[in-house]
Parts: sequence; structure tokens; C-alpha cells
Amino acid sequence: MDINQIINELFGSGTFLMIAGWVLFSVLCMFVPFGAVAWFLYNQNKKAKAVKQASLSWLPTMGTVIKSRVEVSGGENSTVSPRVIYTYEVRGQLYQCDQIRAGDKFWSVNSSQTAYQTIDQYPEGLDVTVYYNPANPAEATLER
Repeated sequence: MDINQIINELFGSGTFLMIAGWVLFSVLCMFVPFGAVAWFLYNQNKKAKAVKQASLSWLPTMGTVIKSRVEVSGGENSTVSPRVIYTYEVRGQLYQCDQIRAGDKFWSVNSSQTAYQTIDQYPEGLDVTVYYNPANPAEATLER
């Protein structure tokens, strides 16, 4: 008796393929969402690194912190983020930005301690060095 005859005896003629299909489908349903999340996180990290690398060639100018606070959002699992808004001028045009670290809009992890330390580092009224993208002066950061 060969394997096909054994399978036919145990499962019937098409039942084995149907069971194998359902098992494969179940495995895909279980792993595809994890793969999608992993791909998203990888992609965001890759974008953040690219912006950080690009920011090394951005030009400096002087700016002023106009607002500095810690923002808390969410309910039971709240997040704490530093929010620093600053103004700066490039070629006679005034800009306003809130990007603290290059690449943070793609990938950022903050503890409440880090958020408060950042706010202490950038109090309102402080004159700061702003690094801006010469190709798009509205894109800027305080830290590269």
C-alpha cells in the first residue's frame, strides 16, 4: 500500500487537500498580521534613520523656543511626549516647527522622564540653533 492509498483510506479522496488547505490558511491568518506590523516598524525605523542621516547636511540658523510643555494623551495607557515649538528665519521668511530630533516623526520612544528632561533643556524664550533642510526650509530640527 502506498502513501496515496493510506491517505485515501484515512481521509477520503479530497478531504486531505481540504484539511491541508485549512491548516495553511490558519497559519497564514496567524502570521501575516505579525509580519505586517514588523514590516511597518522596520519601514518607519528606516525612514527615521534616513532623515537623521540627511539632517547632518542641513544648515544652521538661530531660532527661539516659543512654547515648551509635556503633553499627555490617552487614557489608561497614556503616552507622555515633549512638545517644543520654535520659530526661525531663513532668507527673510519666518518658519515655525516642533521637530525636536531628526526622524522623530517616523520613530520616537519617550519615557516621562525623558519628556520632562527635554522640556527642561528647551524652556520658552531660549535662543536655540535650528538645523533646517535647505531644499525645504519648513523642515527643521533642534537635534540631529
